[in-house]
Amino acid sequence: MARRRLTREARKEEILAAALQAFAKGGYHGTHVDAIVKAAGVARGTFYLHFSSKHDVFAALVDRTLQLFLDARPPAPDGELRTRADAERVIRHSYRTVFATFREHRVLGRVLFEEAVGIEKGFAAKVREHFASWHLRARALLDELAAHGVLRPGLDTDRTANLVLGMVEYVATRFLIQEAPVDVDAWIDAIVALELDGVTRRP
Repeated sequence: MARRRLTREARKEEILAAALQAFAKGGYHGTHVDAIVKAAGVARGTFYLHFSSKHDVFAALVDRTLQLFLDARPPAPDGELRTRADAERVIRHSYRTVFATFREHRVLGRVLFEEAVGIEKGFAAKVREHFASWHLRARALLDELAAHGVLRPGLDTDRTANLVLGMVEYVATRFLIQEAPVDVDAWIDAIVALELDGVTRRP
């Protein structure tokens, strides 16, 4: 049967989709170009028209995943954060958006967190840069709350931002990117309550 005629970009997307499934099944080291070619149903020459190597196609998936999660990050809040209620509204919206993205793209998430961070080919550095960007946003939010007297006095916003990100990363990698069902709303409720009780002044 003749293959479908696709645009160059559509064929590249087809190869990327096949590569994602191959890496999710066999891991980075256990996956070879032949497996990707077979899964995509293309000739080796077609693969090399789009990617120079296994490393190249994996790097494209890592870049896509990181950008996807960065795009999911809500913009800086409009208006000032002056109260605990303001903080809860912004934080809850942020977690809802990000957690939903993790669940929707959990295969990409597994490839990123279970494969990329353990490969010494520059991928771990990309993940660190990604988290540095998230850290800056989290700290900026905490700094604004501190400026308006919402946070507990003397709270180190830099360390607190790292602790918050560590908590989110654990939930994402332990639960959200796995196939098992998960109550996302329950996790959001728990994290928001813990974070607000830990960083804000007592009412």
